Amino acid sequence: MPEATPGALSIALQLAEQRIEDLMAVGGPVMWPLAAVSVLLWTLIVERYWALFRLLPLVFGDLPPPKSAADRITTLNTARLALQRHLRMIRTLAGILPMLGLLGTVTGIVETFDLIRLFGSADPRIIAHGVSQALITTLSGLVMGLFGVGLGYHLARRARFLERGVAENLSRR
Repeated sequence: MPEATPGALSIALQLAEQRIEDLMAVGGPVMWPLAAVSVLLWTLIVERYWALFRLLPLVFGDLPPPKSAADRITTLNTARLALQRHLRMIRTLAGILPMLGLLGTVTGIVETFDLIRLFGSADPRIIAHGVSQALITTLSGLVMGLFGVGLGYHLARRARFLERGVAENLSRR
């Protein structure tokens, strides 16, 4: 396997950037909100995985022993809030992405019919451009949303598992 050089990495990054710019241009104006929501979604997903990794010691015994039942409930509720943080927002953003893709689909189709009306004919290039825009935004919204739904589900399951671990840890003390 050839060794990666800084020059080769720079060229690969420039090509990737060019492909992303091309995709954004072909997909139309709805691609920008799709990209913004996707970046926010991935930021929250990475934050949740990092937070769950940091909260693992709570499950495995680094909790101070509770002094009373009220202290136990407070600790459990604090852990629950920490574990559930941003999960609802992740689910919401994952649901918004396919809707933005659908908005891009409608925008592309409307643009196509507008161009047909303007030029008075159904030139295949005009139709191809509008359909391409519609399909790219649809695909982008669905792919981004599916990853968000899957990872959001995994994060929620992981949070419930850790929450049970914290509760068991507190009940043993």
